[in-house]
Amino acid sequence: MRAAEARLTLEVAAARMGEIEEATGMGTTALEVDRKSLPSLLLVADELNKELRSRYPREAATRDFHERITVIKRGAVKAELPF
Repeated sequence: MRAAEARLTLEVAAARMGEIEEATGMGTTALEVDRKSLPSLLLVADELNKELRSRYPREAATRDFHERITVIKRGAVKAELPF
């Protein structure tokens, strides 16, 4: 889990340096790990998502990454009722 967060943090730096392919590729890989602390992972993923959307709004890779984050969030918000 921490490794996935670290990868996402590195990919934020890659996005800021203009390396969109690296940022989105490794960012996507980081999201595919077995998530044990989804809220924590999404906080870092949101930072990358914002950076990509700010710097590269017209790139297909940016839209794909944003959609992946959105799908993960929808799944994380499902109500788990005790009954």
